[in-house]
Amino acid sequence: MNWTRRKFLNAGIMTTLGGVWLSSGFEKLSFFTTENKLPGGFWPVMMTPYKEDLTIDYDGLKRLIRWYEDSGATGLFANCGSSEMYDLNNQERIALTKFVVENSKLPVVSTGTFSDQIGENIDFIKKIHATGVQAVVLIPSVMVRKDENNMALLHSFENIMKETGDIPLGIYECPSPYKRLIGPDILDQLQKTGRFLYFKDTTCDAELVAQKIAIASNSDLGIYNAHSPDVLHSIRHGGAGMSCIAGNFYPELFSYLWRNGRHKEASASVKKVNDFILSNKSVIGKKYAIGAKYFMNLRGLDLRVNSRKNVSALDDGDKARLDTLWKGLTALGKEVDIDIVNYN
Repeated sequence: MNWTRRKFLNAGIMTTLGGVWLSSGFEKLSFFTTENKLPGGFWPVMMTPYKEDLTIDYDGLKRLIRWYEDSGATGLFANCGSSEMYDLNNQERIALTKFVVENSKLPVVSTGTFSDQIGENIDFIKKIHATGVQAVVLIPSVMVRKDENNMALLHSFENIMKETGDIPLGIYECPSPYKRLIGPDILDQLQKTGRFLYFKDTTCDAELVAQKIAIASNSDLGIYNAHSPDVLHSIRHGGAGMSCIAGNFYPELFSYLWRNGRHKEASASVKKVNDFILSNKSVIGKKYAIGAKYFMNLRGLDLRVNSRKNVSALDDGDKARLDTLWKGLTALGKEVDIDIVNYN
C-alpha cells in the first residue's frame, strides 16, 4: 500500500450536537492517507477455533482462513466480537492477528481498543499495527463509559489520532460492553481526517446507513454493514460491503450479492439469495458461536465446537435446524449456480 502525505484542512467544523466538534488546531495535525481504499466486498468477522483446553487452535485457524478465501472474501476482520476478543488476553490478540496477517493473502483489520484509558489504547494500537494489518479498529463503547457524552468520545478519538502517527484506523460499533453508535455528524468529522478506512456499521437502520455512506462517499472510508437484512440495500446505495455474522455460515452468499446485487434492479437470483439470508436470520442467531462452528464442520472444516463464552451445548433440536439449513444452502447453491465450498 502506497502512502502519501496530506494535511487535513477542515476538521474544526461545528456539528449539530450543540457545539461538539474536534478541537481548533486539530486541522494543523499532519496525517497520511492511502491512495486506495480497502477493497469492497465481504469482510468476514472471524471466529477463533480452540483446542480442547481452549487454547487457540492455529491449525484450525489456518483452515478457517482458507475457507474464507475460497468463499470469495475480500478482506478479514480478525480479533473482533466473533473472535471472542474480550475473552482473549493481549498476547493472544496480538498473536492471533499476526497469524492471520501472515497466513492470508487478504487485507486484515483488527481491534486495538480494550480500555477507556487513552494511553493504554495508544500503546496497544501501535502493537496491533505492528502485526501488519491494514487498519486498527477502534470501539467507541470501550473508549468511553456509557455515561460519558460525545465530547468525551471525540476527545478520545482526537488524542488517539495525535499519538498514533500515520496508523490507518477503523471503527466498529460493537454492541458490547454497550451499544454506542456513531452519528452522521461525528462520522463526518472523523472521515475528513483521512485516517479512517473501515467502518463496521451496526445501526440496523437502512436509511441511516445510506446517510453515512453518502457522508463517506468522497473519502477513503468504507462503510461495511453488519446487519445482514440490510446489506443489499446498503451496497446498492454505494456501501463498501458487508461484515456480518451470517458470513460465518454462508460467506459465498454475501460474495455473490457483492458481485451481482449492486445493480439498480435486483435479478431473480439475487432476490432468492437475499430471501434465503432473511428467512434464516433467527436460525443462525441461536447459540451463535458454537452453532457457527457446528455448521462449519458440516462443510468439512473440522473444528472443535467449543467457546470460551458460557454458552450451553447444542441440543438435538439445534443440530437438526442447522442440518436443515445446510441442506437448504446446498440446494440454493445448485439453483442459482453458486459454488458452495465443501471440504468433505
